[in-house]
Amino acid sequence: MFVPLDRHKHYVTKEDLMDQPGAQHMRWVGPSLETSDEVLRGAIGFMDVEEGLSVHYSNAEDLHDLKIETECGPRLSASVFLEGHVDAFVGDFKIPMPSYDDDARHWSPIATVFSQNRIEKFVRHARKGVRLKKVTISISHDWLFAHLDRSDPRFHIFKEFAETHVSSLSWVPSTHAIGLAEQIIAAPNRSPFQHRLYITARVYGLLDEAFQHFSECPVDPPVKAIDGQDRHRLLEIETFLDDQRGNCLTVEELARHIGMSQNSLQRLISRAYGLSASRFIRKFGLAKARTALERDGLTIAEAAHIAGYSSPANFSTAFKREFGLTPKQIV
Repeated sequence: MFVPLDRHKHYVTKEDLMDQPGAQHMRWVGPSLETSDEVLRGAIGFMDVEEGLSVHYSNAEDLHDLKIETECGPRLSASVFLEGHVDAFVGDFKIPMPSYDDDARHWSPIATVFSQNRIEKFVRHARKGVRLKKVTISISHDWLFAHLDRSDPRFHIFKEFAETHVSSLSWVPSTHAIGLAEQIIAAPNRSPFQHRLYITARVYGLLDEAFQHFSECPVDPPVKAIDGQDRHRLLEIETFLDDQRGNCLTVEELARHIGMSQNSLQRLISRAYGLSASRFIRKFGLAKARTALERDGLTIAEAAHIAGYSSPANFSTAFKREFGLTPKQIV
């Protein structure tokens, strides 16, 4: 593992790359280089977090038009690409890369989770002079299903995703996730034990955001399983509420949007969540605001707007009542 203090003064050779975990299946397509030749300038790192969970990170510039191929087995992969662009494929799936805004002169990061269920060829084709900054977490299916709780109401969503070849989900990473990725890449010099704790904590933070995107509703799990049309209606309700910003939605408005009577909506939410419809709406907005405070660095006033409160003071009171701590203790 390479963790230099100054990436500009560190070089990675062909031999270094070939010695990485899993490199025994790597095929060097080009260019033709000696094992001692330098291929990257910067930092790369790899760590086994625990059995079935590992992380690879990089902040390095390619010194050649480098193409390598290897085989990778069944797994899930969660990545945050911060800067740079390479052509990378797993089978026919092209891994999404950041985009560059010429006017603003900055990269727009992208995060992706994908799952594969059989051995596929991985191809990486990089261009000379391009610096790639990224974190990739590899998750075995055994690790995932050992940690998933079958009583989780969204267990079937995780299971279906993991068992579909090749399934993928991409999103714009939050400010919090970008910060975690940056910290992994530039981890401070510490003892091996402290270094492992530092990286592991941030890997779990990135996984938390990744799997949150499979279940955007941040409220408590339903009291009991809901199937068929009711499940579809609940997902429609959650999606609609998640899209609301600065709107103190009423039960009447929600029922009208979903196409249900207020009484039917009340019965559905009570059966699913054990809450009144108005309480569910408030709880959803507050949970959404808490997520924004924790991950996106919003101000209390901005979070209050997201939750549908015009008064930050009223928002803070409701927040304390809901979570047992104030918004100031979150930011």
